[in-house]
Amino acid sequence: MSLEFVKLVDQVQKMGRFLGKRSQSVSSRLELALQWFYAAEDLETVHQRIRLVRESSVSGYRGAAPAPLTPPEIIPATFPAAPAPANATIAAADGSQIYPDAHAPALYYLVNIGVYVYFHGHMRLPVQDTMPELCYSDSFLYDADGRLVNNQTVNARRSVAEVEALALLGEELGAEARPLIALHDGGLLKFFGSAEVAGASAVLAAYMTALRRLHDTGAVLAGYLDRPRSTYLISLLHLLSLEPDQITDANLKTNGELEGLTDAHLYSHVLGPGERSAIMVQNSPQNHSYKQIAPEFEIAFFYLNLSDSRGPIIARVDIPMWVARSAAAVNDLQALLLSQSAIQGRRRYPYAITRADELAYVS
Repeated sequence: MSLEFVKLVDQVQKMGRFLGKRSQSVSSRLELALQWFYAAEDLETVHQRIRLVRESSVSGYRGAAPAPLTPPEIIPATFPAAPAPANATIAAADGSQIYPDAHAPALYYLVNIGVYVYFHGHMRLPVQDTMPELCYSDSFLYDADGRLVNNQTVNARRSVAEVEALALLGEELGAEARPLIALHDGGLLKFFGSAEVAGASAVLAAYMTALRRLHDTGAVLAGYLDRPRSTYLISLLHLLSLEPDQITDANLKTNGELEGLTDAHLYSHVLGPGERSAIMVQNSPQNHSYKQIAPEFEIAFFYLNLSDSRGPIIARVDIPMWVARSAAAVNDLQALLLSQSAIQGRRRYPYAITRADELAYVS
């Protein structure tokens, strides 16, 4: 029997009223968030609150913290784009996979990495390639307990392979024009939990080795998220709204009066076309562990409005600390992401990542 739409009419009308009320609620929360955002100019006050959650028994804060930069960037700051460099090399990598199927005639999984190199400012054809790997031996297919690896493990191995491909490109493109921008589709702060990922420690070690190789090439590495749902800044504003005696794990489980908002909601009302936010870091044990491996591996981020003149298009850009501490690298990255996003017209998305994704895709 097909769906009887007549039975849904009342429910659709109720849903419309619910969404209308929720929109009004979000609007009032956004107004409050903007008020707190523009009031968060005193970095010393922000640092004091961050120290409260880092040095006390409170451990549940996963929001933003100011990045340790010289000169520092205040939370409400916005930064227009600088002119793009005349020449640059932009390398992107993305991956796709076929997961193992215990019911298939043959047991295997496939990871395919697509790489694309764009020569900004040069009349040269781009370079493109694919790196497929068919994994069918027991060492790939089973974990230490003899269980078939799950999809999360395949995803983790694919993510590492993407960054390894960027590292290889960085080494091969050493003689090309600088800056060398290395674009990864997704966040850079990876979580390889031992409960979800087989051989998690080895996967993390391989990822860190790839980051080290990229660092050594001098590449401007960036992880690009086109539809961020993160609430790092919203969580920071909630933290700043609490009195010191209110800062408990229980009060940090939600974002209080700002619950339901995302950073992208807020920045869509803050960032003008082409502008970026202040650079921040996520306060988390995971990011702290990256920093302990090497300070330059701590992951920072900023938000960027890719729009030219139409409505805001907010992306989050993750960068390692070796990039964040270089004002020239950040300026080049911002300008070149905007230049790349203009290539596809109304679809404001970095062209090199689009092409890498098309190359990687397997059905």
